[in-house]
Amino acid sequence: MNNKVENNGVVETTEEKVYYDVNNLEGEMLRYRTNSLSYIFGMLGIVCSMLAAFLVLNSLVWDFTVIIKILMNIIILLFGFLSIEKVKAYSKEYSYVLIGIGAVCVARIFWGPLTLIIDYSKYLSSDKTETGKLGPTVVGSFLRNNYLWQSGYFRGITSMVFLGAAAAFFILAGIIGIDKSVKYAKYIATQDTTKGV
Repeated sequence: MNNKVENNGVVETTEEKVYYDVNNLEGEMLRYRTNSLSYIFGMLGIVCSMLAAFLVLNSLVWDFTVIIKILMNIIILLFGFLSIEKVKAYSKEYSYVLIGIGAVCVARIFWGPLTLIIDYSKYLSSDKTETGKLGPTVVGSFLRNNYLWQSGYFRGITSMVFLGAAAAFFILAGIIGIDKSVKYAKYIATQDTTKGV
């Protein structure tokens, strides 16, 4: 880079050494910044997934399927956090894992929340005698279980919204992660990385 400095009528030209690729500033920025956008979307996905899990698990009767749901939520939490940490460092493979977790969140909509809505409809149509898999927070005393509305419709639809948002956030984080990891790989392929990345 040439700099011209005027000193008492004499023009001096100095040469500065540039330590970055001036032709590809986006690649340089990828090299020294993390993929924070995917990280933020992944964290939002984890939060929405956990809120949906708390809502569904609080609304259903505790049986063997609840244990499976708890274990599945723990796996989603652990793999989701691992994946967003790896995607933050431009891992293409873990971007696909995030998309897979998003697909699992879509499938979860048809298990807990749908069961909640169907059983609540049966509960209302049977003059509140057939409880199905509804827990005490839905069919019990409102005064003892009143941190949320008892309506199974409200709880089911709210958990569907949370799971849909979680799926969208995970899938979006994965797509952004794939895009940025491809750009990063293309840039690094043109660089001399013999002394480190």
